[in-house]
Amino acid sequence: MSRLSFVLDGEPRTVEADPTALLADVLAGPAGRPSVRVACDHGVCGACTVLVDGRPATACSTLALAAEGRSVTTVAGLTEDGAPGPVQRAFIEAKGFQCGMCTAGMILLAEAFLARTPDPTRTEVRRAIGANVCRCTGYRAIEDAVLRAAALKRGAAPSPEPARPDEIAKTTGQPIFTTDLKLPDTAEGALLRSPHPHALVRAVRTERARALPGVLAVLTGADILALPHPTYGLWVKDQPLLAVDRVRHVGDPVAAVAARDAATARAALRLIEVDYEPLPPVATLDDALADGAPPIFDGPSPGAIPPHGAGVTTAKEPAPNVLYRFRHMVGDADEAFARADHVFTDTFEVSRMTHAALEPIVTIARPMGEGLEIWSSNQDPFLLRQDIREILGLAEHAVRVRTLPLGGGFGAKSFCKLEPITALLALRARRAVRLAISMDESILTLSQHAGRLTLSTAVAADGRFLARRATIQLDGGAYADASCLVADKAGYRVGGPYRWEALDVTAEVVRTTTVPAGSYRGFGGTQASFASESQVDMIARRLGLDPAEIRRRNLLAPGEPYRPGDSAIDCDLAAGLAAVAARIGWGERAASASDTVARGKGLAIGFKDAGGQGRFAQARVKVTAEGDAIVSCATVDMGQGASELFRRIVGRVLGLDPARVARAEIDTDQTAFDQGTHASSATAVTGEAVRRAAEAVRTRIFDFAGRRLGADPADLALAEGTIRAGNTHTPLKRLVLDYYGGLSAEFTGEGEVKIEADPAAALNAPIVYWMPNWVGAEVEVDRETGVVRVLHLVTAADAGHAMVPEAVRGQIEGAAMQGLAQALFERLDYADGILRNGTPQTYRLPLATDQPAAFDAVVLEQGLGRGPFGAKGVGEAGILGVASAVANAIEDAVGVRLTSLPFTPDRVLAALDAKAQQPAAEAVE
Repeated sequence: MSRLSFVLDGEPRTVEADPTALLADVLAGPAGRPSVRVACDHGVCGACTVLVDGRPATACSTLALAAEGRSVTTVAGLTEDGAPGPVQRAFIEAKGFQCGMCTAGMILLAEAFLARTPDPTRTEVRRAIGANVCRCTGYRAIEDAVLRAAALKRGAAPSPEPARPDEIAKTTGQPIFTTDLKLPDTAEGALLRSPHPHALVRAVRTERARALPGVLAVLTGADILALPHPTYGLWVKDQPLLAVDRVRHVGDPVAAVAARDAATARAALRLIEVDYEPLPPVATLDDALADGAPPIFDGPSPGAIPPHGAGVTTAKEPAPNVLYRFRHMVGDADEAFARADHVFTDTFEVSRMTHAALEPIVTIARPMGEGLEIWSSNQDPFLLRQDIREILGLAEHAVRVRTLPLGGGFGAKSFCKLEPITALLALRARRAVRLAISMDESILTLSQHAGRLTLSTAVAADGRFLARRATIQLDGGAYADASCLVADKAGYRVGGPYRWEALDVTAEVVRTTTVPAGSYRGFGGTQASFASESQVDMIARRLGLDPAEIRRRNLLAPGEPYRPGDSAIDCDLAAGLAAVAARIGWGERAASASDTVARGKGLAIGFKDAGGQGRFAQARVKVTAEGDAIVSCATVDMGQGASELFRRIVGRVLGLDPARVARAEIDTDQTAFDQGTHASSATAVTGEAVRRAAEAVRTRIFDFAGRRLGADPADLALAEGTIRAGNTHTPLKRLVLDYYGGLSAEFTGEGEVKIEADPAAALNAPIVYWMPNWVGAEVEVDRETGVVRVLHLVTAADAGHAMVPEAVRGQIEGAAMQGLAQALFERLDYADGILRNGTPQTYRLPLATDQPAAFDAVVLEQGLGRGPFGAKGVGEAGILGVASAVANAIEDAVGVRLTSLPFTPDRVLAALDAKAQQPAAEAVE
């Protein structure tokens, strides 16, 4: 160990540090700066940015010794007299963050930039913050924050609006995430992963690892066979905690170690010897479905498919390497196709993305009596409790799960992931164990589904849609995770927001020896919307119709059932289309910059159901004698603004400033039950439960106050903790203290929402609400290079009633940037079964400089939502329609149709070459 002396946030500091230690480890460890968080671990994302002598440096790639004798500034050093400084205040005012994981690094980057450029333009800001990654915001709000910071530094008056505690925490670097949590006497866990995409495991030798001083536990597949349920998954439970006799993808965990520190754990992994017998990889859909393809599983897996409703048939593992099949039929497709004037058949291919949430997947488990206490960066605390109980054979009350806010999720932290193996390590080590995987490992843990979708659509001469047949093949990777449910959603959504006489849709999940696929923002809707909205445009052009007009002729109307037996459309689809078309200047064509560059515009309406299937959520609201409130529910806040939403709901019901409403931490021993943070259900389902709980506690308060005041409860009102009866205003606190002998007391109300099963609905329960995404894109295509630039992107969503408008806008923008990245460049790239870009250094994420020059997020409030006060969620909306709108704009610009994501320059050039060789294309079948 060496002594390291430097100035930290203006104060001299000396710490003991290993000469090889990284600056991030020293700052977050002995120096006590939890805001220095390692995300990518490659110096790429910038979340760990600090200032060294005023210059930005990524602490995860800088040796601690480089700070010797220098001045190091973390985000905590920007506060002034304990309050947020100008840049921090600007980020609060502009809502320049969502989850907060990137925020410390962004603020420090902005601080250094503004020291050099005190009066920047937006273009200069965009270039400056392009050094760092934000996966949540879409960057527009961060740009706004930096411009606002420049104004504050030049003397502009700050906003009088007080900052919320969570906003102060995110901007000043307070510990809020599971990755920040430090428990005493905690061991570090690590996983040994397979280097092979497909292999038999002949032997795992752990003797040398077990003998290493400091190693507390070593687990292999042999250890999990004794568990009551050694595998997990949502419906089909086929994923073992550790590989038993076979690995099925590169990165499949083979062994787990717990040791006194991370370095010892990694050293132990290097001592484990594994004998593999490589098998042929099954890397693609075609590989998996070929005659004689190697089976990835030798027999059926545990698990069962839940009931479905009218018109749906399902099958678990119906064929070799096919995990699941969903079929949905409405009407008589054969009859509709027979009388159609036109039938069009097109095939589309969707790439897969990684989630790239900046907070790593991290779990801490410690033995507690006869059970376990677990902290996890997971979206589903109660489902996680259930899974761990089943896997380990514990009583449910013996498993306690605590969840802190997440540093991003996007589906990566849904359902069971690393928690069971961490729990088993803790039980074997008989002490707390922390398992935090790197972003490299996260990329190998879960991905979005790649897919191939073939649509055959029957159309009348006037452009009216008659029927659609669809075959959807989703690449589920090596294990089931949530793939079966994703197939349901892709299959059910592929008809889009249109009226059909008949549908016949089959969606399959195919197993391959690649990264398991599961929940990802859009959840099947992204794949379905890309294919459907691309083909709608193709049909319009083949028939000589305006793409906007063909949509208008076929859109479902408000109040019309989506499909027989399901809930009604709760948005005005035509009005949203008109709003976006007007914003993009539909029907107008701007001049191109040169002869080699062409411009075009495209429209799309991405569409999905939302709120989950048969959802159940509870909430509890307590009101203190002072009139303040505390809301308890299990929706996990990961930057989507759920906590502020709940505060505003409670505040509206109880007549309270939302600043007087607190959100209780999530703890399965204490918190009201919820089935998980999925499907954009927080607003419409959990939010409605919160509203009902607030009304229940208000009723109790009025009953109590009515008795004390001798008034009819129906005549009472409540405002800021004061009971109003006519012209009399009485503080609630006075009534409570008088009644309870000078002691305080609380009032509690509970509420719940259950979406009842209904076999008349295809998915066995009516859809909670509908989530459209109207998109307009204007692009510029360079015929010589194949480069596509999006000049103007308009993305709109219906919030019903926007309870937290700034969060709604941020969700739309952030999702749209993910959709734009998938359209243009972002993908996991496999070759011969090996992932070629499986690190943050090689995987391309969208940066601020990837934004369109004009980027409009439109929040529509159509007022038809079924959530509290007419509200609906929008968290997944923004991603749904972007790729198809860009594809449609490219065809409008240069007359070529790209049907495979992403639209890389080589694909654009190949399509242009093909068009040049075959100029006469068949227009109509």
